Amino acid sequence: MLRQVLHRGLRTCFSRLGHFIASHPVFFASAPVLISILLGASFSRYQVEESVEHLLAPQHSLAKIERNLVNSLFPVNRSKHRLYSDLQTPGRYGRVIVTSFQKANMLDQHHTDLILKSPCLFNGIVFEMK
Repeated sequence: MLRQVLHRGLRTCFSRLGHFIASHPVFFASAPVLISILLGASFSRYQVEESVEHLLAPQHSLAKIERNLVNSLFPVNRSKHRLYSDLQTPGRYGRVIVTSFQKANMLDQHHTDLILKSPCLFNGIVFEMK
């Protein structure tokens, strides 16, 4: 009984829907095309973000601040004239071990200023390989 009522109700409902769609063919043929064009036009505003750091790290995170500091103090040679066949790979190099002659604290202001000025001393150094 319930099955027959549901079957009859659904049949009449879909019959009316089919008759309504058949009586307005221009609207139902052109509306999906127009909606697809409007929604597809929004893809022109999308941009591909290539920096994973920009996507995952907060805007003012400590890691970004430290990276900017390192980039300002130790710039990378990004010259297009460098060959990858050189003996070194492109990137930042150098380790400096800073010690005090008098076993003083290296974190005091005088030593900290000297350490922060050290990149200026090392930027002009060129080593010739034989």
